[in-house]
Amino acid sequence: MRITKISGLAARMMALSVMSAGAASLVTGCFKDLGNYDYTEINEAVIGDKGFGSVYNVRINETLSIEPEISFTLDSEGTGDYSYEWVAVGQTLFRGERFTIGTERNLDYTVKLEADNYILYFKVRENATGIVYSKDVELNVMSPYSVGWLLAGEADGAGQVDMMSISSDIIFYKDALDMEDGTPLSPVHCVWVDNDTWTSEDRLYVGTEDGSYKFDRSSFKGSEETDIRYSFAVDPGDELYDVTDIQQLISDNAGSVRVAAVINSRAHTISTDGGLIENSCSFYKDADGNMTDFSVADRIICNHKQSGSRTMVFYNTDEKEFCYISGLSVEGMKTLGDAENDIFSWKTRTDFPDGLDFVSAVNSYFSNGQSAVILKLPGSDTYYIYCITANRNQPYMQKDGRFLVDNAIAPDFGDSPCYAMTSTYGYMLYASGNTLYGYDFRKSPQQRVALRTFDAPISCIMADTETDEKYGDFVYVATYDDSRSRSGILYKLQMTDSPDRIEAEDAGKWDKGLLKIKDMHYKTF
Repeated sequence: MRITKISGLAARMMALSVMSAGAASLVTGCFKDLGNYDYTEINEAVIGDKGFGSVYNVRINETLSIEPEISFTLDSEGTGDYSYEWVAVGQTLFRGERFTIGTERNLDYTVKLEADNYILYFKVRENATGIVYSKDVELNVMSPYSVGWLLAGEADGAGQVDMMSISSDIIFYKDALDMEDGTPLSPVHCVWVDNDTWTSEDRLYVGTEDGSYKFDRSSFKGSEETDIRYSFAVDPGDELYDVTDIQQLISDNAGSVRVAAVINSRAHTISTDGGLIENSCSFYKDADGNMTDFSVADRIICNHKQSGSRTMVFYNTDEKEFCYISGLSVEGMKTLGDAENDIFSWKTRTDFPDGLDFVSAVNSYFSNGQSAVILKLPGSDTYYIYCITANRNQPYMQKDGRFLVDNAIAPDFGDSPCYAMTSTYGYMLYASGNTLYGYDFRKSPQQRVALRTFDAPISCIMADTETDEKYGDFVYVATYDDSRSRSGILYKLQMTDSPDRIEAEDAGKWDKGLLKIKDMHYKTF
């Protein structure tokens, strides 16, 4: 690009040309074209791509260094009079705010910006003309607790949450939660954090054996005042509340959000502004407005793959049937209707006189966002896998199949501490002692493959449906040797599965004396 500057009489004539037609004719009649145009080439600064080709992800107090390549069209030696500026412009929390972080050509900055997403502008000013040239790059500044996996469980008998912080490298922050009064946590079995930027700060939820708490999602601080019983719409008194599951769905409709939780075997919705826990919606309402209360299982069935869904499915453990909430407002649960030739009934007592007991449920990225619900015939070792898709549009719930677990193929299926489902073909993953199995329950005859035997028993299996790698069929497996303190290890496996085979390839291993992991959740903000 060449930039020219027009000076002298020509510039004055160009300015006069914007006058009205009548005035312009009078003026131009007074002048002759003397041909004295003066073109001056501009000394253009060309900023190269070096240092601007990829996003910078840095933590607070880390050093950000960029050495840009600059050439000048009329100053090959670069000895002219120039000034430089590095400016970060906030995009989320500090949207539109400008922060100057450097005034030298090369940036060597110890990061003190607040955690946020920024656009970093590098500006070169030629002081003689005042012309400024710039180039920009994305800059994500993170606190130690901004991005990574929350690892929840116990260590030495006490509850604990570690942070596997991910930036340019991976750092483990152990025992990250800070109870201001020093109150120790009992073993943790549920952790969840609201990753939306608009929510209030106390939106990191931790469910323990002796109650549940909310922590500040930035500082990880909590106190007795952040016990979740203080977040209920109606004061519940001194009763301890146990959170076993929280799920969030984001609708396409103006980004509206549905958050629901299972607390003390009751279903609750959570307001998306102040985090207020609404009264239980675990009830049916008849035509006369009479309500029948019931309890629900400790896992919520929902679809994270389809965008725009507001439907969540629950299992009524009293009536042993599936029910759901949907729509913009929630006024109790809704029952599900069966068609005449359906492969199973939503009311398990229709197919089994005593119904089926709930064992567990997993939500996956398999197919169109299929979930698997594991149910058991009471008083037996007979297990069934119900495959359900909670669709965005009607019909809300799709019956994808009911499968009897073959005890000859998978005799230890019901003893697994946790379950997961692969994304490509939908193998069920479960653990027995130290061994991780891939179970093709859809095939006839069914097949089971021992994927990996570890040095210690498996305590948690988590299929990644949350990070940027959610389509890569990655699975995290945590192990722990109870005979050795803080002996936890976290493995990352990439699954390769088809109707004919399933394999697990090593993708990462972290042996840092971790806690005994019972639950994991990805934190993105």
